[in-house]
This record gives sequence, structure tokens and C-alpha cells, in this order.
Amino acid sequence: MTRIPTTLTDEQIPKELGSALAGLYSGEARLPSRVGGRVAGLAALQAYNPKDYAARNHLLAPISRLSMYLRHGMLSPRELADHLRARARGTDREEGLRQLAWREFFWLVLKQRGRAVLENLEEPKYRVSWSPELPSDVREAQTGLPCADAWITHLKDDGYMHNHERMWFAAYLVHWRRVNWKAGYEFFREHLLDGDLASNALSWQWVASTFSGKPYIMNQANIEKYSAGRWCEGCTADCPFMGSYEQLQEKLFGWRA
Repeated sequence: MTRIPTTLTDEQIPKELGSALAGLYSGEARLPSRVGGRVAGLAALQAYNPKDYAARNHLLAPISRLSMYLRHGMLSPRELADHLRARARGTDREEGLRQLAWREFFWLVLKQRGRAVLENLEEPKYRVSWSPELPSDVREAQTGLPCADAWITHLKDDGYMHNHERMWFAAYLVHWRRVNWKAGYEFFREHLLDGDLASNALSWQWVASTFSGKPYIMNQANIEKYSAGRWCEGCTADCPFMGSYEQLQEKLFGWRA
């Protein structure tokens, strides 16, 4: 077993750890964008004010960024639930606890089904032929769509995506680019600091309709609304998300809701 010196500087850590963990990761070894550990997790929890959490779908709304600490066991779901009960009120408390419940539900599914969650749990709800590989323009954030390229860049640079960005990116990859959700799952596992197996795999399957009643999609109006026009204003790309939900459903799946 390789022993890592305890006196390493931040500049030395990536090289030493990268060498010790060779073959267990891909890409360049580097320190994460956020400090890990139990002490940092507790500090982040105590500093978190859940006021306005119910507005979490808006990219500019306050979010906890505590998922990394939950994923690596630095915080427990019970600790976060207790914090929400003590500090949040009304719909903010309800929404926070509901999201924790979804996380626990995904883990219960994993406990019951095991690694079967890495395969389609159901047949997709539309006829589709998915490509198994992640396209190079997606991996390199060169799709030509300012919004999609920003989501990918955020993921690769910060090890994080806002939940709504994850949904948008997943829908774009699976339904517009016709890429198997498993490729997206692996891409997230490669970069997300909070990418646990259960939530990651089952959220992708929810979007793909292999663990839900219908495929999830968004349109340009949805992206513009919840991003406060961050990418839509002045965008000159040929936007594939333009249209009503009914129009996009017919175009993508051959049916209208």
C-alpha cells in the first residue's frame, strides 16, 4: 500500500495522489473545487440558510451545495433533515425534505435491485435507437449551443451542475442527440463530486423514461425562464429547443401529450 506523506502542500497533492491512484480515474489529477472532509461539511451545514429553497429550480436561487458532503458520508441525511426542520419554514421545509426523500428512495431502489439500476429498469416509452458513445463535441463542450456548452463546462471545471442544468443536459443528450443515458451516467460519474451511483443512474433513467412514465424534455422558454435569460438573450444558434412542448414531443417522439 502506498503511503502518502502528511506534509504535502496543495500543489504537491494532485501529483502524489494521482500516482498512487493510477488506473482508478481518468483525466488530469487535480484538487476539487471545494474543500472536503467532515469539518468542512459541518461548517457548510451550519452556514446554510434554507430560506427560499422552494425556488430551487431557478439557477439564481440559493442552493445548499451540500450534496457532495452527503455523497461521501461527510454529512448524514438525518443531520440535514434536522437542520431543515429547525431552520426552514413552510414550502421551503417541505421541498427540502422532499428532495431528501427522493435521495433515500433512490438508495432503496439500489438496495433492492443492485447493479440492475445500471441497465434499463423498464423499456423506454417511445421507439428509439440510442448511440452508445458520448459524442466528442459534447465531451469537449463544443456543441455550438451556448447553453449546452456552459452546462458541460460547469461540470468539468467545478465538478458540479445545478439540478436543473442536469435535467436539461440529460434531456438534450438522450432525446435530441439520441445518446444512451448510460454514456451520460458515465460522464457524470467521471466529473461530479456528488455523483453517487443511485441518484445518478436513476435520475438519468427518469429523464430517459426507463424509470418513469414518460420522457422528460424542456423547451427554450423553460431554459430562458429558469436561467433568467442567461444564454438565450442574444443567442444566434439554431436552437433545437424552440417550440411548444406539444410540438417538441411530436418532433422527438412522434406523439403529442
